[in-house]
Parts: sequence; structure tokens; C-alpha cells
Amino acid sequence: MQVDSQTHNRYLREAPELIDAVVSSTAEAGDISVVMRRDAHTDYCVKFDNGLCGIQQKYGTDFLGEACHFYPRVTRSLGNTLTMTATLSCPEIARLSLFGDAPFATETSSLERLPYNLQDYLPEHLNAEQALAIHHRFLDAALDENASPERTLMRIFSASESLMRISADKWLDAVPFYLDNADSTLPAPEYRETDLTYLLQALCGLVAAAKKVGDKRLMQTIGEMEKALHVAIPLDTLAIAAQPDSLHASKMLYERWQNEWRNLYTPLLRRYLTMQLSLALFPFAGFGNTLTQRIAIIGVRFATVKLALMSACAQSASLLGEADIIRVIQSLSRFLDHLAEPEFSIRIYQETGWLQKRRLRAIVGDE
Repeated sequence: MQVDSQTHNRYLREAPELIDAVVSSTAEAGDISVVMRRDAHTDYCVKFDNGLCGIQQKYGTDFLGEACHFYPRVTRSLGNTLTMTATLSCPEIARLSLFGDAPFATETSSLERLPYNLQDYLPEHLNAEQALAIHHRFLDAALDENASPERTLMRIFSASESLMRISADKWLDAVPFYLDNADSTLPAPEYRETDLTYLLQALCGLVAAAKKVGDKRLMQTIGEMEKALHVAIPLDTLAIAAQPDSLHASKMLYERWQNEWRNLYTPLLRRYLTMQLSLALFPFAGFGNTLTQRIAIIGVRFATVKLALMSACAQSASLLGEADIIRVIQSLSRFLDHLAEPEFSIRIYQETGWLQKRRLRAIVGDE
């Protein structure tokens, strides 16, 4: 977990004994930052004490760095209005979001502590009320039970293409129109029989680049995907070692999803998509440099989670229980939702063509 400069300086001034608990780290972009030190034996924070934070127990929440204090909450600014949501990388947030009652209700509240530095995502010519209305129209679209989450995702992609061609002050009225008419703009999906295997390889490439090979839950999820697709992808080479029947296994896995599992897990994928849009304060923030990149990256993550659920189903003798579903989605979210920079992901997805509408429609499975 990162330690912000204000908290680090406070340790220096008021609790110098805590300096041993932090260490300098090089981030993905090459920047030097300060993070909590990991225990070499457990891989937990050195202040992890019998399931609790030793700093919070001894010094109180005021001494927690921003990352520790606010996690799993995510705060963003629209002018003077702040929004707060949460990430599925937290198992309890995953449980509440995927299985709880009305997890997307909006409440107004006040907090005693807010993040020190917040980027303002409010575009010119929009006020916070208008921006929030736009955001909630996308959330409402994602929750629409009359459309599959795959189709909703592609409608949002098409709407995003159209929004990029007009000024932000017209978005509020344009969003429902573009969403309602998106189906007419969708090209036929461009399928490739290796799509599921390359989806797994792309995930492995990101894991290897981020050096997250020690995450046991994530590696369990990746292992299930390898078994279901009859392939092996070593993280040191990323070369695909496919069994002779791998293409058949991929085809049969997708057919089983369509015939046996789709109706059971579609509500979960609908909630997953909604959480990704909420996390990104879509269309104003998120992982990516443009509206279409942001929704395409969400789409690839959606397809990856879908493949992971398919694979877990294929490895299970019975229907997946709540704990298994949470483990699959949380393990992927813990990795994907916390990537620091989008450039490497974008480069991979450009090479595979997944930033294009035809290819994205194919990998998410919109038919």
C-alpha cells in the first residue's frame, strides 16, 4: 500500500519508530514512491498483526496513510462535489456488490477526512449535477435486465464513440438517444477461434509485467483457465503450450456457457459491469485515455472475468458457490483494478484488435 507524503512526514515528525515500516519503491512508470514494507515470510504488511493493522491499533486511524485509510473506497471529484464508490478487489465489497440488496443506491453524506489530492474530472460546460446525471444514466443502462450485459457494454461503446464527436455540454440529452439507437451501429462480431486463449495470454502478460506471480488466489484462477482451455502459459516466456484438442476445448467451454451456465451467472456479470462503470465514474475517469478506450478496457476485463467464471464452472463438480464466485472475481479485480498505467494494456489490446468494435463484440460474447 502506498504511503502519501503527508503521512510519511507525520511519521518522521511524530512517530519515527514507524519509519522502519515503510520503504521506497519504484512504480510501473519508473517513479519512486513510499510504500508499506512487506514481511519477507508472509508477504503481508509488516504491521499486519493477527488480522488487524498494528498502526491503527496503537496510533489510531489518523496515522493511516490515505491508501490504507480509504481502501476499498474510491473518491473522485466533480468540481466541489465528491463521489465515493468501492472496488471489487475487497472480498467484502465483492460480496455486497454481487449478492447484496440494492448495492448501487446513492446516498448523500459527509466525512471527517477526505483525500489530500483529488483530480477534478468535471468537464468544461458541465456542472456536477449534470455530470452525475450522465454517469447515472450509464449505470442505469448497465442494470437494465431487458438487455444482456454483453449487449449493454457494446451499446455503451457505441454511445461513447458518438459522444466523442460532440461537446460535453450536449452529453446529458445525447446519452439516452445514443444508447437507444446503438444497436443499429453495431457491426457483426469478428470471431477468432483462438480468442479465449489469447484473452488468457493477455492476462498472463500483464501479470508477468506487474510481477504479481506471488498472488495465490490469482494464480489459482489463472490455473483454472489454463485447465479449461487445455493450455499452459508460463509467465516467464508467455508462450502458449496448447494440447492437441485445445481449440475443441475452447469451443466446448463456450457452448457449455451458452447452454448451461449463462442464465445463472448473467446477473453477476451485469453487476460486475455496473461496478466497473461506478469505479471509473464513467465516462469522466477510468483506465484509458479516451471514452472508447475506457469502455473497451472495461470490456476486456468483463470478458476475462466471464472466461474465469466459465473455467471455474468447468472445473467444479457442482454449481459455483458464493465463496468461489467471490474468489474468482475478487482475485482478478485485485490485480486489474489496481494497475497503475493503461499504456501496456492498451498496447496489448491494440495488437489483438480488441479496441475495435467488431473484435470487442466478439470477445465479450455479444451475439
